[in-house]
Amino acid sequence: MVDVIATGTTQTTETASTSSLSALSEDYTRFLTLLTAQIENQDPLEPMDSTQFVSQLAQLSQVEQAVQSNANLETLSAQFGSLSAVAGASMIGHEVTVTSSSTMLEDGASDGYYMLPDGAAEVSAQIVDPLDRVVRTMTGLPITTGELVELGWDGKDDLGEDVLDGLYSVRLTALNADGDQVTAYTYRKTAVQEVLFAEGELYYNLTGDETVATSSVLAVR
Repeated sequence: MVDVIATGTTQTTETASTSSLSALSEDYTRFLTLLTAQIENQDPLEPMDSTQFVSQLAQLSQVEQAVQSNANLETLSAQFGSLSAVAGASMIGHEVTVTSSSTMLEDGASDGYYMLPDGAAEVSAQIVDPLDRVVRTMTGLPITTGELVELGWDGKDDLGEDVLDGLYSVRLTALNADGDQVTAYTYRKTAVQEVLFAEGELYYNLTGDETVATSSVLAVR
């Protein structure tokens, strides 16, 4: 399913172009009215210099052409956007690895991963439920650097009890040998459920109803 969720953006831009053309038409009318009045009331012995009027008329024509060109570009942009949305539909059902601070728990398995920089010596993670409650603290996680490492959450809380399936947040903490925090990234490996198009960019709606931009995709299978 391709869901175009931001058609209002295109419509707003087209309305702006139409408004500009309308305002330009009013300027033309005012200009011609003023020109006619000055010609009717000029001194025949000292006729006015028409050069300035010709110059202004030429400028108005240039502005009109620019506005029309912009309107054409807006139409092309909207058409390209629609084509991109249709092309993105081929991603539905594919597994993607995306940058995400979430992990989906389903039947005791989670889809969370992380990646560490060189120098990481200690890694821990907190699993947080939708009510912002820490349900599990995981320490002593693998410190392999430079590649994806599975988070390995088994769906249990700190008391060893199973928690409900759903989307949880992951708060990852990585420290170097000096105890200073280093930057680490969290990911998900999950399936694309639908493709969304908004403000000129494609988005993927993933399992668990999380939506991410295509720019956050690390890999596709």
